[in-house]
Amino acid sequence: MRLADPLDQATGLRRLFAADPAFRAVGILGPDARRNARFTAGVALALGRRGGQALILDEAAAPHNVASLLGILTRHTLLDVARAGHLAQAIQPAGQGVDLLAAHDGIAALARMDEREALLLADGWRGQGEAPQWLLLNSAPGSGQSLSATADLRVLVLPGGKARLAEAYTVMKSAHTIWPGSAWLVVVEGAEAAAGEQLFGNLRETARRFLGIQCDFLGTLPRQREGAHPILADADVIGYSSTRAGATTPSGSAGRGAEMGIMAERLASQPVGEALEFEQYWQRMWLYCRMTADADMKRARDVRWSGKQG
Repeated sequence: MRLADPLDQATGLRRLFAADPAFRAVGILGPDARRNARFTAGVALALGRRGGQALILDEAAAPHNVASLLGILTRHTLLDVARAGHLAQAIQPAGQGVDLLAAHDGIAALARMDEREALLLADGWRGQGEAPQWLLLNSAPGSGQSLSATADLRVLVLPGGKARLAEAYTVMKSAHTIWPGSAWLVVVEGAEAAAGEQLFGNLRETARRFLGIQCDFLGTLPRQREGAHPILADADVIGYSSTRAGATTPSGSAGRGAEMGIMAERLASQPVGEALEFEQYWQRMWLYCRMTADADMKRARDVRWSGKQG
């Protein structure tokens, strides 16, 4: 089902004669906020180097979010622009074809809007240029509710240790419960290739058996180099080092920058699923937020009612 009825005649004609939408949304989830942020930033920059325009919707809060990783001071959040009605006010450039939108209050922001307000907010992007080709939704671990769960394509960032398998499975189960039927890719962050494949195999079997999810392996990212200055280490993690000052990677390893490029190619080759435009996906997120808010209100009423009866 294609969402978002035309707002006016001009919008309808634009969509009628436009080519098939090239927009893709990717939900990035996992139990470790720092690992999620590193992967989100890295794959966004890799997509930017391919010539794509990526917008990171950062649901995680500082200090373990993409903005902190990239050294970006966010002045406005999605809640601020929802009140003002101008989405572009909160978009901040991150370099190399990547933009950032702070949205740790995103569910509350969209839930307060009516449908037309939400669509006008998204459609207002056109005043600043073309809508992004990629929307990367970096989830906040432990929140229980996340806009990233609305994406048809999801990437689970699995920490490279057996002790985190149960947490990663819980994240997958929660998102699947909220919005089932999506495609899953798994990247193991912080492990060698053989160990990463083994961890993925364990998770895949559990997800298939108990959730009916068939997930695919996106790859393994090696451990972060030790002994480097924290800023330089983060630069290596997100792939800056492969594009600046001709930096080299450790012997026998393609390096995280090259791995991110391969993963970006894999993401770009995935089936689109339901082809949505940017505004239509924005409506999907709005609908999810309203449903979440209504469910929360119902639970609160039930609790109050139970207390009165008791």
